[in-house]
Amino acid sequence: MTVIEALRRRARFLVAGFLSFLVVLAAIRWSSGEPLLQPAGDIGLIIGFLFVAGFFVVSDSYRSGGGAP
Repeated sequence: MTVIEALRRRARFLVAGFLSFLVVLAAIRWSSGEPLLQPAGDIGLIIGFLFVAGFFVVSDSYRSGGGAP
């Protein structure tokens, strides 16, 4: 399975999870009076999203190659 196929297969889950996380984070920041956008800290969100997407790609590739069930 290629990277594109793995990402396409998990796209709904990744987008839904990321958007719901952003909504919760925005609600927490808004309720505490912090700015909604914090560039220094929000870079970590993007890095975390990329790690999760990478995990899914590796996991799907491993399973399609006859790896663990």
